[in-house]
Amino acid sequence: MSGRCEHWTYRQRAGGVIDGAEMVDGVAGAVAAGVVRSTRAQIRFLKLQLEILRSRLPGNRVIPDPVERKRLMKIGAELRHAVEHTLGIISIKTYRRWLREECGSRQPRKVGRPRLTRSLRELILRLARENVAWGARRIVGELKKLAVKTCRSSVRRVLVDVKILPDPDRHAPKGVLTPWRKFIAIHMNVMVACDFFCKTVWTPLGKRVAYVLAFIHLDSRKVFLSPSTLNPTDEWMRQQARNASMWAEDEGIDVRFLIHDRDTKFAEAFDEHFRRDDGGPVLTPYGAPIANCFVESWIGSLKRECLNHFFCFSLRQLDHIVQTYALYHNEFRPHQGLGNRSVGAGGDPPPETAEVEPRSVRCQRWLGGLLKHYHRQAQRTAA
Repeated sequence: MSGRCEHWTYRQRAGGVIDGAEMVDGVAGAVAAGVVRSTRAQIRFLKLQLEILRSRLPGNRVIPDPVERKRLMKIGAELRHAVEHTLGIISIKTYRRWLREECGSRQPRKVGRPRLTRSLRELILRLARENVAWGARRIVGELKKLAVKTCRSSVRRVLVDVKILPDPDRHAPKGVLTPWRKFIAIHMNVMVACDFFCKTVWTPLGKRVAYVLAFIHLDSRKVFLSPSTLNPTDEWMRQQARNASMWAEDEGIDVRFLIHDRDTKFAEAFDEHFRRDDGGPVLTPYGAPIANCFVESWIGSLKRECLNHFFCFSLRQLDHIVQTYALYHNEFRPHQGLGNRSVGAGGDPPPETAEVEPRSVRCQRWLGGLLKHYHRQAQRTAA
């Protein structure tokens, strides 16, 4: 009897050991499956981030350098180079080409264009300094005569690195301080720029072109406009010079320099009115509207935001439209050159501690709602 009990007890113990092993295997399998799922999710997450980064890159192309290439090949070898579904920054054809080059003991080439030699850089700088009127293309042509092959972008890069204007017939790259930019920056508070703009007026006798003369103070961005005319004669120009001088005196502006282009409408009497010992009219070069960029930019804003939306049938209507926009510009319109403050504002408004209530914001409109100014309604104080 005792033998049977011992045999039964052994079978129970053996069965418990077997069931426990199966349970451990099941738990281990579940944990491994969870780890695999987590690893796959991490890989998908990393690949999605990589796709987002690639979409933000200019040209949507990444060129690994030789060190990065070796690191990729080393990790790819751990995967036996089965990376068809893992590659993100290069194609599988490129990766296989790397494998062939590695098997053939070929060293990877350097990425990008070869750097210019020191002697070539010195030659480019010499040509630029000895010939001030030469641009990058002219220097490339001269180098070609000397059997030296280079491209325009390389010459531009060399000149910009030493703060030399690469193209005298164009505007300088951002950050390059040209003599004209320096002159403007020093004298902005005593400088006014002017230029004509025109608008077609539909009259009973047909279409006519009306002219308006715009003045802008470079420092404050304040604007003054002349009445429109169909025939800007010398006498009319002389009168507008007197009107602009009275406006500058009322605004406290010292017009030491007056910038305008070489339009024949700027009569000698007009320039003579602004001529003085320490300044006077400054004429921009031919075909260089960017030299008078302040007033050109303002005229462009006037046309885009206002004038192009109207048909004009009389000079009186045209004057009403442009003078209304000038008033809007001088009093309410924010200007990026002034830190997004309006021209008429003395500084930033005091910070409001309370939240902005939409119903307390009022809108002031001009020209049928084309021009709008938003402001807070004054709070009523309790009596």
